[in-house]
Amino acid sequence: MNKKKKIISFWGRGFLLLMGIMVLFTVISKAAASFTVANVSVTEPTSRKIQHTLIVEGRIEKNRELSVMTQPDLLVKRVLASVGQRVEKGEVLAVLDEVHLREQIDYVRGEKRALELQNEAVMQNQRQAENKRLRDRSQAQEDYELLREKNKRTLAGLSVELEKAKRTLKKAERRKDKESSLVAQREVEEKREAYKAARIAAKEEEKVAKRAIREAQGQPETDNSIEINNIAIKKLEKQIGKLTDLEEMKGEILAPRDGVITEILVNVGQKTLDSAIFTMTDDREGFLFAAKMTPEEATLVSMGDTLTLTASGREEKDLSITSLELDESKEFMVVTVLLPAESFYLGETASMKVTQESENHSCTIPITALRQESGRYYVLVVEKQNTILGEQEKAVKEEVKVLDKNEMYAALESESIKEDSQIIADSDRYVEAGDKVRLKEE
Repeated sequence: MNKKKKIISFWGRGFLLLMGIMVLFTVISKAAASFTVANVSVTEPTSRKIQHTLIVEGRIEKNRELSVMTQPDLLVKRVLASVGQRVEKGEVLAVLDEVHLREQIDYVRGEKRALELQNEAVMQNQRQAENKRLRDRSQAQEDYELLREKNKRTLAGLSVELEKAKRTLKKAERRKDKESSLVAQREVEEKREAYKAARIAAKEEEKVAKRAIREAQGQPETDNSIEINNIAIKKLEKQIGKLTDLEEMKGEILAPRDGVITEILVNVGQKTLDSAIFTMTDDREGFLFAAKMTPEEATLVSMGDTLTLTASGREEKDLSITSLELDESKEFMVVTVLLPAESFYLGETASMKVTQESENHSCTIPITALRQESGRYYVLVVEKQNTILGEQEKAVKEEVKVLDKNEMYAALESESIKEDSQIIADSDRYVEAGDKVRLKEE
């Protein structure tokens, strides 16, 4: 009895020792992981607007002349100013033909409507293509199911015939009828080969049917025409707004400042161009900001856009673009901004900042969380997984669709990611999908 107790005691101590070793190794393993596992910061999708900022460097120049601008392709009915004439701010310099102005508004609205109809047609075609793709897949799936049932029935019938032939062979063998046995034997082999051939043919047919399902699924073709049309529509909307402003003013072109007319660039009966129709001096004691932009940069701004100008630590807000014109080389656009008196110093370098703000996006993330691979965007989210070492956190890849982005944030399609997703925004080392991670302590 004592010997039995000693044995039990020995094995009990051994078991406790083994458990202690396992706990020790677990602690060591977790301690090692704390040095090897990436330490990450996470964020959740938030709602915000995406801002696009254009910064252009230029110089402060003397305000010798300013250009009087209007919309292009408008018929001039009367010119009321003359070269050398002093005019006051708000004085009528010219009058546009109101009938032609309304026609131009209708024309631009028609262009906008045509683009909208194009978008509707593209969306209709996309819906039809998607419906066809779904129908083709459904048909391919139905064909596959029917084929499987047909093959199942065929194989079942051949199996029955094979079993029947086997029973006939056994009966002939019991009767010791050699001739009948040979005939039955051949029939069994024929039925067995027929069953094998049918089974091979069924597998090949089902393989082809499965491939047809995958091909029917397909991938929709990429079509950016809607996005391109939307860009054009926004520009037309701006143009319509400016034309309707002119209509409300009954086509009158007013002097923007007190000054003297130095040049008249349009005559009665002519159409306005996409440039100045008058030049004039500005009586105010002030300067103007002038800078060159690339054609790509110029697409981001329009006359009248609000901006901020900064030079030598001084900042002037709520300024607006006065003119946009091609330079002599025809390679750059020159942007000018009239400045208040005593706001800056002549000849100093200044920086113009124009910010365009998007609509509010319900799902945005820091740009540092956005990754790209093979032209597709994705993020890494932290998910908890059960392992032999207990619950661990791992980085999981989630593909997303980007709607807009700037140098700080990216707006995602709301269906791309869950609202409470823990998205990796930063880490103390490189992290890939499947890597173990741990959250930074606040």
